[in-house]
Amino acid sequence: MNYRLITLLAMTALLVNACSTRSPNSNFYLLENELNDVERTETVRVGLGPVSVADYLQKPQIAIRTNTSQIVFSEFDRWASDLRGLIITSLQHDLSNELNSNNVFEYPWRKSDQIDYAIQLDIKRFDASFEDSSAYLEAKMVLSSKSGQSMARSFALSENFTGGTYAAVVSAERRLLARLAQQMAQIIQQQ
Repeated sequence: MNYRLITLLAMTALLVNACSTRSPNSNFYLLENELNDVERTETVRVGLGPVSVADYLQKPQIAIRTNTSQIVFSEFDRWASDLRGLIITSLQHDLSNELNSNNVFEYPWRKSDQIDYAIQLDIKRFDASFEDSSAYLEAKMVLSSKSGQSMARSFALSENFTGGTYAAVVSAERRLLARLAQQMAQIIQQQ
């Protein structure tokens, strides 16, 4: 057989083999809310928003911090929906539970919703580290009441996880949002 023909066949075989390699399957995650069918009796009315998230979180990939200044985005572990929207839905659910009220409205709400308190929220950090098995949330809240009073509060929360998987990271981040809602509800209840 001719040397050129052998070389051509070998290169064709390598090319076919390289093209047939499958990439890993992608995994998509939500921030799950517990289903509950409870009658809520309180009438406090809360407006949630606007809610902003740091620029680095406006990606579909889950953010992992490898040290104090480096972020890695997983190519195959992603949010199933817009992270900002997932955060809002989770906080709305948790605030309703914490305040025992069905009246937690997402921004922009209607004038007829007659909000007692408005919460502006800026999520500055929402990521995790496999190195220390912890998820982190940093946020700043501005709470305004219908009487015109307002106050600002910063939060820095962390939550440990075990297992070293993205599913464990997402579960820890969901628990962080529940803790944030609990602390925000306590501030509202003290007003």
